[in-house]
Amino acid sequence: MTRIIKRSALKRFKDTYRQGNQLLGPLTRHVMRKQAAQEGFNSTGEARRDDVMHPSAMSKPEWCPRHDYYGITGSPQGKVSQANPSFTMANILTEGSNIHTKYQTWLWEMGVLFGWWICDECGLYWESLSPDSCPACTSLRIEYREVPLLNEQMMVGGHSDGAIHGLWDDDGLIEVKSIGIRSLAFEAPRLYEQYLNGTPADEIWFQINRPFGSHLKQGMLYIWLSGGRYDRILYIYESKFTQQVKEFMVKFNPTVIAPILESAKDVAQGVRAGIPPDRPTWAAPDGPICKGCGYRSTCWQLEKTNGTDHPSEELTVVKSPGRKRKAALAKATGRAT
Repeated sequence: MTRIIKRSALKRFKDTYRQGNQLLGPLTRHVMRKQAAQEGFNSTGEARRDDVMHPSAMSKPEWCPRHDYYGITGSPQGKVSQANPSFTMANILTEGSNIHTKYQTWLWEMGVLFGWWICDECGLYWESLSPDSCPACTSLRIEYREVPLLNEQMMVGGHSDGAIHGLWDDDGLIEVKSIGIRSLAFEAPRLYEQYLNGTPADEIWFQINRPFGSHLKQGMLYIWLSGGRYDRILYIYESKFTQQVKEFMVKFNPTVIAPILESAKDVAQGVRAGIPPDRPTWAAPDGPICKGCGYRSTCWQLEKTNGTDHPSEELTVVKSPGRKRKAALAKATGRAT
């Protein structure tokens, strides 16, 4: 996909360079190029799959099943994606990745980190509990590749940050989350409002006494993807303000993700039948989320007139009633709904 650097991003870089920085100018250029090169890859360095739905996206309130349907079916995107890289954002993302690596390394040293590993020497990819070296070539240059999870039938897949074996009576998954101001803005608006009104960040940190909603859903999806192998997940929260840490152990609760799985089922059935799922209730062609979606024109059947999107004149109803869509699915798949 062709990418265009927004003027705002170029201006930020030029402003940095004009300040006379002997290091930050070249460093910013290097980081922004690296950030662009890493797009489309997950935290383990693997290409991010575009033929499945990802728990990290499904757990958010703005998740659109219809968007994932178009992505899985390979529908062309109707707009050019514009990159708007920044050194600050790259710094935030890198710091979050480093925090993950820190805890994974400590758990590896403790001998309790289970998951998949890869050897940098011979390329062996294997599942193990805290190995010391590659079992094929004995190289010490091995890397942790987390816990890949997949449900082919439902077309849902992702990576949990890790699994802990042998430390508790029952083994469990782990999720590491670094908590900063952006986390509060997206995940805890009430706490973010306190911050805007002058409450110190360290005081807000002590008010966090349970996982944020989207984090909880993401973890429940990972447990569900494990197919019964795990029934609990430990969240590790680290404050970006003070580096203080807290943990929350949560057992599997299927009711938390029941609506999400129903929507995922609609996507999977729709992909097989060639029928897109219904749009979310919040969807609107001129809404902020839909306007930023590459599949907007396809989804809303828009046509270009003088460079502007307009609804097609042939389209009078943009959403079929749920019963009509389910009947079409049943006919296409040969199943009762």
